[in-house]
Amino acid sequence: MNTTPGFTPVQTDKAVAFCQQLRLPTQRTPMLGDPANFKNDNVVYNAMQEVHSVADSSAEMLGRISQDLTVTEPVRHEKAAKVANRLAATAETTQRTLESRAKELVKSSSEIMGTRFTADPSRNAIYTRALDWIAREAKNGDGGYTNIREAILDEPDFALTMYNHSWRLLGLPEDVVLDFKEKIVGKFAPEALEYIDTSVKLDRVAKRYPGFIANVHSSFYSPIELAKLQTRVEV
Repeated sequence: MNTTPGFTPVQTDKAVAFCQQLRLPTQRTPMLGDPANFKNDNVVYNAMQEVHSVADSSAEMLGRISQDLTVTEPVRHEKAAKVANRLAATAETTQRTLESRAKELVKSSSEIMGTRFTADPSRNAIYTRALDWIAREAKNGDGGYTNIREAILDEPDFALTMYNHSWRLLGLPEDVVLDFKEKIVGKFAPEALEYIDTSVKLDRVAKRYPGFIANVHSSFYSPIELAKLQTRVEV
């Protein structure tokens, strides 16, 4: 006999809590992400809205199934498994969408930086002079670093020199050069940084989905009850 109070046929506190959370947008967001954070990307926004909607309707349906007094317990779990499979399929599709979009954004960012920071061969002499100047300033401590920072953010030639040379040639610590290059990208290709930032956020959300899908299956139905269906006799 099912005694779970109207949320799920699986009679554990964890399962009941999970299914209750599916009905609450604020509780679903940590599991599935917040569509509002990606409202400028229709593909991602629509995919996340869809999985939120299906999660809510699935939990509502599961509650009705758990209170259906006309079915046996194995049949109740059979119905719940069908709902779980539909929700899991939607979540898997959304996960693939997020992962695919993240890769697209990384590619777009790389293309922007590849175009924006390609050196002009006709200005190699200027780049060489800029490189020498940076290496000299690097020896002047914090004051030299300040001068370098101002130069790379004000002068495209200095920015390209910094971006396209190794920290060893620049005479600067590697972490300092990486920081300077990030500032250069932020100044001369801010959209590339935005793409990378969004990509990281999408990957972070996508990594939550396998755990969510596993919780759906374990909280919606019991494999033990499903196994009992094998004893069913059709007349």
